[in-house]
Formats: sequence, C-alpha cells, structure tokens
Amino acid sequence: MDFLNNLFKGKQKEKKRFPPIPSWRPDTPVNHDEIMDRAKYYTDEKVQLGVFENGTVALFPPPQVNIEEETKATLNKIYYSHPDFNPMTMDDGNYLIQYRHPAFTIVFKKELDDYWDYIEENHLRGVCTDEVLMNSQGKPNVFDRISKICLYGRAKMFMDAQDPKIVRVFDPFAK
Repeated sequence: MDFLNNLFKGKQKEKKRFPPIPSWRPDTPVNHDEIMDRAKYYTDEKVQLGVFENGTVALFPPPQVNIEEETKATLNKIYYSHPDFNPMTMDDGNYLIQYRHPAFTIVFKKELDDYWDYIEENHLRGVCTDEVLMNSQGKPNVFDRISKICLYGRAKMFMDAQDPKIVRVFDPFAK
C-alpha cells in the first residue's frame, strides 16, 4: 500500500482545513487596558466583558456565572461558523468589528494612523482560504478602506480563536 501511496503522492486532492483561517497574523502591539476601557465605554459598563490576548472582546448582556468559560465558548462559536463581520464607526473615531455572536474587535484610530501601510500591504492575507467576500458593488475580494480595517481586526480574532487566552475580565455584577 505504501508503494501506491507514494506513486500517487501529489495527485490526491488536498484536504481542506476547517475552519478555514487567514494566513495573516498581525503583529502590531495590543493595549489591553485601552481595549477594556473602550469596551466598557461602548457598553455603558452594563455587561460582563472578557478580553482576549489579541484584543477580541466577548460580552454577556445576561450575567454569566463563569465569564472565562462563556467567553471562550462564544469565540469558539464564531470560529466554527463563518465569521461574518460588520463594521461600526464609533463616536470616538475607532472602528468596532462585530461578529455573528456577541463579540467584537476594536481597531483604534491611532492604530490606523500608525500602521496603515502595514494593513494596506497585508489585508489580502486576512482573507480565509477559498473565501470570497463581496463588496457593496458586488465585486469579489475587492476591498475599500473599511473592509481592510475589518480584515485586520478579524485576523486578530482568528488568532484569539486558535489560542484563546483571556487577559482581562470586567463584571459589573460582582460584589
């Protein structure tokens, strides 16, 4: 059997990785205190929050007993479903990239000022294997500024999903 496997090596259909992930792993600095500050501001400090190592934030409007466990479960749901995203421009000039489940990534205006060339050069690596994203004009994988910002933020979420490490927790219900 090894003979046949070796003979046909390279001719077999390659198995697809699931979930598909982008090749981009942004290496820009992450300020967890600033992320927590903005997340609390955006939510009026009314929900529980968990911040992951690369900046993804999970939130819980109904209180949860084990925030860390639920935070990881939320991120896992995003990771194993198609990680659709929706950008929001916030009142402070930052961008919030929200996902299908209660989580988001903040891309700070200052990050864009400091790292725009890096984002511009790498945004296509933020597209997952075999993924086709349609822009508002119906063109596949053609990205405007906001789409590039989203791919940057979402790439950070993928990093958190692959190795989930919670670094900050906020619980307004804790005594």
